[in-house]
Amino acid sequence: MISRKQFHLFRNTKLQTKMILLVSGIVVLCVLPLSALVYYNNKNLILEKTFDVCKTIANNIIKIADDELLLGDTFEATSSALTKLKDSGVSALKDTYVIDLDGSVVAQLYSNESKKNLETETILYFQSLTELTSREITFGEKNILQFVYPIFIEYQSQKLRAGTAIFEFDSDQIFLPIQKLRYSILVSAGILLLIGIGIAFFVSYTLSYPLQTLNEGAKQIGTGDFYHRIHLDGKDEIGQLAIAFNQMTEKIQDFTNHLEQKVLDRTNELNQSLEQVKALKEAQDGDYYLTSLLLEPLSANNNYSKNVKTEFYLEQKKKFSFRNWDSQIGGDICITDTLRLHNREYTIFLNADAMGKSIQGAGGALVLGVVFNANLIRSRLISHSNIYPEIWLKERFIDLQNVFLSFDGTMYISVCMGLVDNESGMMYYINAEHPWTVLYRDGVASFLEDKVELYKIGTPGQEEKFAVKTFQLKPGDVIITGSDGRDDIIIGNEENYDLINEDDSLFLTHVKKGKSDLEKIVNEIRNTGKIYDDLSILRISFKENQEESMEIASLDQPQGLNEVVNNFLEKEEHQRALDYLLEYSNLNPMDEDALYQLAKVYLQLKKLKLAQEASERLYLRNKQHTKNLLVYSQILFELRFFSKVRLILEQILDREPVNKEAQKLLKKLKEKEDDSIEFAELNLGEISRKSPEEQKEELILISDRLIKLKKWHDVLPYLKKALLFSNKDPFIQTKIGTVYYQMGDFSKAEDHWTLALEIDPTNHRIQSHLERLKIQKKKVVKGK
Repeated sequence: MISRKQFHLFRNTKLQTKMILLVSGIVVLCVLPLSALVYYNNKNLILEKTFDVCKTIANNIIKIADDELLLGDTFEATSSALTKLKDSGVSALKDTYVIDLDGSVVAQLYSNESKKNLETETILYFQSLTELTSREITFGEKNILQFVYPIFIEYQSQKLRAGTAIFEFDSDQIFLPIQKLRYSILVSAGILLLIGIGIAFFVSYTLSYPLQTLNEGAKQIGTGDFYHRIHLDGKDEIGQLAIAFNQMTEKIQDFTNHLEQKVLDRTNELNQSLEQVKALKEAQDGDYYLTSLLLEPLSANNNYSKNVKTEFYLEQKKKFSFRNWDSQIGGDICITDTLRLHNREYTIFLNADAMGKSIQGAGGALVLGVVFNANLIRSRLISHSNIYPEIWLKERFIDLQNVFLSFDGTMYISVCMGLVDNESGMMYYINAEHPWTVLYRDGVASFLEDKVELYKIGTPGQEEKFAVKTFQLKPGDVIITGSDGRDDIIIGNEENYDLINEDDSLFLTHVKKGKSDLEKIVNEIRNTGKIYDDLSILRISFKENQEESMEIASLDQPQGLNEVVNNFLEKEEHQRALDYLLEYSNLNPMDEDALYQLAKVYLQLKKLKLAQEASERLYLRNKQHTKNLLVYSQILFELRFFSKVRLILEQILDREPVNKEAQKLLKKLKEKEDDSIEFAELNLGEISRKSPEEQKEELILISDRLIKLKKWHDVLPYLKKALLFSNKDPFIQTKIGTVYYQMGDFSKAEDHWTLALEIDPTNHRIQSHLERLKIQKKKVVKGK
């Protein structure tokens, strides 16, 4: 591998040296492989020829000595055959001898030498061979090429082995012609190398001179001498390059002399480009206008209820003109409608704010409007209208959540949506990280929420956190919900920086001063500062300006609800208990105990689906109702939803570790788990199909959203779970340390940051965190 320094050194080498190296390299690369190829090809050829010679000699020996070898009395004929071989003067032949089946030498080429004493290992090797074989051995300081040929004779139509013939050649002498040929090739290569170097010198000189002239001319032109011209007579590439240089110099000279005219021409071109930009702007406004036309019918006030009135104010930040039309576009949307569920009439309301500005936000609002309105239409079908408000809200949330999850974090939307019972004023609603809902009652404005429980729709991992909020409206009550444009107001300027309102409670003042009137509220906001975001406000009033009292009818019950129901059950009058609960819960929809008792009665009557519906309604409202959790888990167990049962039992045991009913049901659940086939089949659809890496990324995504909201206690479970997938991840360890630091637990913060630094010692950011922590600790000690 050539280093960077060596590459720069080669690049700065003169052309002559480069040419010499190039030619030398070509000669070496051509000659060395050729030499090796010739050597090994000729070596193989010589070996093949020697094979043939040895085979022929051995066959002659067999023909001459056939009878004697067979009788075994004398080997004079064999010796005679070897003598003839000696007289033939075979080149490089050192010795030839024949051994019998016992390994004794019975004939030898040079009879005046002492007969060979062969080692047992060598004899065994000779006897193991069945055909002519060669090998190269070292004897003293010489390399011997040995050919071994087993001798077989025909006797009474049988082929018998009579002995072995061994031929030994001087390896150096037999390959001597090849060595001479190789030497000749190398000498020729040296001569060619010298000739190539000479050619390289000539070629490099013929190239370097015009290049040097071109280089000097370019330097002179670079100093500003545009009258200088490069003179080269050649018509090759270098000569053409010199002509191009001269032409370029002429153009620069012409440009310098006519700069003013060039500027004027350029200005005309820019004016033409500006017209094109205007045309593109008009096309963009056309897209905006089309999107606004699509959004307009989706954001509609279709509520016709007499008791529940709805109105909204909607102003998007992005204003534009397209031809003769003025319009606006943004991510805010309001929807109201009327819907019948379980033969009761409800007012549907939705106020949402999609992430992003202009076209991006409008895209999110468009998606939400299409999905929500489509579900409204579907809900009017008989098969979809026979559900309760809590379940309807959950289904709408899941529908929207699944759609926005498909955007993989590129689109989120905050939303406040719900239903109001047009007769009773019971309100069911959710708030997914939308500005808090305002209640205006008796001239006082207050928030209905005090914390974020659901995050923006599209945030992964919050399906199990879903819960429905309920609130009982009184006649004259007004509910107001709006996007964050109601709070994002520029209230001043300091050192050329806009000061943005950070007081969320300021909107309560606007509602109070405006007396819940939309127009007055908007005017109050404008009087406070400049609105710089999309603004939408939805107003919902219940029996406003009506004198009708709001007393919910109740059944005659001299005793408490539980006692009445228990009396019916003790008498085994289950149907009377059921009728009583149904009538009571319709008149008192806020009563959670009625739903709990209803679920119990349905369970006793083995009406599991109805029992699940009643218990789930209460579960969606209040996940802290322990008695309902127990009933709900029993119902789900009967319905064989085992994974959901485990989840609910864990919630109970987290709060009440010694709850015997929960422990008993958990034991039954474990027994079901032992039936691996049944349990696996029922839970197959609930097994995560995401890879560990995808799950880790999803957990980190959720934690980032929580960190932005400064929900430090909520962040830790997600980060710790992500750590299970990769406990050596310094990024996650650093995040956990930062969360503990924000929570004021400096000891745990230091532990996690130190661990992260051990994993990634070069991370300067972690080092700065630890330094900052040391300073913080010193301040704490001094304070004490």
